[in-house]
Amino acid sequence: MEPDAVLTRPAGTGEYTAPVGASEGARAETDSAQPPRRPRGRPPSLTEDQIVDAALQIIRSEGLDALSMRRLSRQLGRSQMAAYSYVADKQELLDLVTRRTLADVAIPGPEDGPWDVQLRLLIDSIDAQLRRHPGIAGLLLQRMLHSDRRLVDALMAIMIDAGLREKQVLLAYSTIHTYLFGRYQVALADVPRDDSVPLPTLARVTPFLDELHRADYYNFGIDILLDGLRTRVAENLQSSAAEHH
Repeated sequence: MEPDAVLTRPAGTGEYTAPVGASEGARAETDSAQPPRRPRGRPPSLTEDQIVDAALQIIRSEGLDALSMRRLSRQLGRSQMAAYSYVADKQELLDLVTRRTLADVAIPGPEDGPWDVQLRLLIDSIDAQLRRHPGIAGLLLQRMLHSDRRLVDALMAIMIDAGLREKQVLLAYSTIHTYLFGRYQVALADVPRDDSVPLPTLARVTPFLDELHRADYYNFGIDILLDGLRTRVAENLQSSAAEHH
């Protein structure tokens, strides 16, 4: 008759083994009783996508002001010093977030239509990214000029090709930039409650607020902006034609 299998631990090890002669069942029990080994060495390297995803998660759930290197480290499950080995500082982190947010914006070309159609397509594409990433508009407003000049250059190139002069292009871009991003700041601002009797014109128009949606405000503003630019382009063409006569 076989002796009962007794677990033994060889000296200098932390692992239990069954002695020779122990049954297969006892060995299986021994194996299942052992705690899983913890991986050793440094944690796996982070990718830029993982870092930006974590930053965007913080912005979506807690707001842009909550984003910091310390908060990013907690989100990634790494030490603050470890985070700095991937991103130099918060400014670089903000640049990465900005570039990621606008990376999928395609630049239209002549095959997409005349200049005003191209401009509208590009503006709409940027706005679509803003809607995909709530709370990011303020960041883009601050950093687009030096974080993603590709889009700034494309907007200006379309307007130059349309016939706007250089100063007009600068003014037009400033108007587009301010409207496209700044309107989000107005939309997100808290409106104080006012129980006073409205003035006559306000009393007349306020009831129609319920019929308007965010897209209505956006489309109206962009339509007015493009109408103004078309007028300037036509004036420039007339002026150039007059100079050649």
